[in-house]
Amino acid sequence: MGDQARIKSFREGDAFVGHLLAQEAAFKTSARGTDYLELTLSDSSGRIKAFLWDLRAIEGETELIQPDAFLKVKGAVVVFNSRLQLKLDKVRHAADDEISDLSCFFPTSGRDMAEMIAEFENYLESIRDPWLKKIAVALLRDDKGKREAFLRAPAAKNLHHVFIGGLLEHTLSVASMAEKACGHYRELNRDLVIVATLLHDLGKIAELSYDRSFGYTDEGNLLGHITLEALWVQNAIAEIDSFPGEIRNQLLHILLSHHGKMEFGSPVLPKTPEAILVHYLDDLDGKLDSVFANIKEDSSAGNWTQYNKSLERMLYKTRWPSATGLAVD
Repeated sequence: MGDQARIKSFREGDAFVGHLLAQEAAFKTSARGTDYLELTLSDSSGRIKAFLWDLRAIEGETELIQPDAFLKVKGAVVVFNSRLQLKLDKVRHAADDEISDLSCFFPTSGRDMAEMIAEFENYLESIRDPWLKKIAVALLRDDKGKREAFLRAPAAKNLHHVFIGGLLEHTLSVASMAEKACGHYRELNRDLVIVATLLHDLGKIAELSYDRSFGYTDEGNLLGHITLEALWVQNAIAEIDSFPGEIRNQLLHILLSHHGKMEFGSPVLPKTPEAILVHYLDDLDGKLDSVFANIKEDSSAGNWTQYNKSLERMLYKTRWPSATGLAVD
C-alpha cells in the first residue's frame, strides 16, 4: 500500500488515490434511472462505502469490478447521513501483483496470536473429564485442518469480531467469562461448560469465507455453523468406544441451543444450566464487541452514534473515566 492513507484516518474533504479491497460491489440504478456503482471498500484498518456515479469513469473491463477484487480508486471523502463515504472519480481493477503486502488489507485481532494460542492450550489442558477432553482434543488439536482454520477465522461476517483471529479471540473471551461464572455457580459442570465454549462456534470455519472479503460459503448458507459443528462432534464421538450417551446429549444440546431462540437459528431452546450460561455469555460477548466497535468507528459529531440496526438503538459515546484516571481532592 506504500504511504497511502488508511481508512481509519479518513476525514471529510480528504482526497484519496490508492488500492483498496472490494468487500461488496453492485451496479445499481437510481430513482432517476441512471446507473451507478456502489462499493464497500476495505483495508486492515476498516471499511467505507464508496460510490461512482458515472460508470464511464471505470477504466478497463467493467466485469472485473466485483467482490474480492483489488481496486485502484481515486476520489474524495465526503459525509452523507453523518457517515464518511468515498465519492469516486475513477475506478479500475488492480491485479494482485500490484499489491506489495496483502496483509495490509485484512483486519486482524489486536491481541498477540501466540498469547491467544497459549491461553487456548491452557483451557484444553485444564479439562479433567476424560470423555470431554477426548472430544476437545480430537477436534481442536489433532484435526490439523480444523485447528489451522480455527486460529485464522473471523467470528462473523458483519456483527462482531470481524477480523482474522476473531473467532479465537471471541472463543477465549466467552471461555474466560464462563470460567468465572463456574467459580461463582458451583453447581455447574465446569468441564462441560468450557468444552462447549471452545466448540460453540467451530462450525464457522466452514460457514464463513475469509480468504479475502468476509462472506458465507455454499456449505455455510445451506447448513449453518450450528449444524456443521454438531455433525463434527457427533462424528468424533462415533470414533470413541463406549462414549457416554448422557455427555453426548448434553454437549450437543449446548451447541444446538446456544443462539437461544429458534428464530435465531437454534433448533432447540437452552434447557440445562450449562446451556443457558453458554447462550447468554456468547450473546453478551458478541453484543459488547459490536458496541465498542460501533462507538470507535462512528464518525458523526455529537455524543451519539448513528442508529445501529443490529443493536436496534443509537449508542452514547461519552465515557466516564475509570477511577485510576480521576483526581479528587
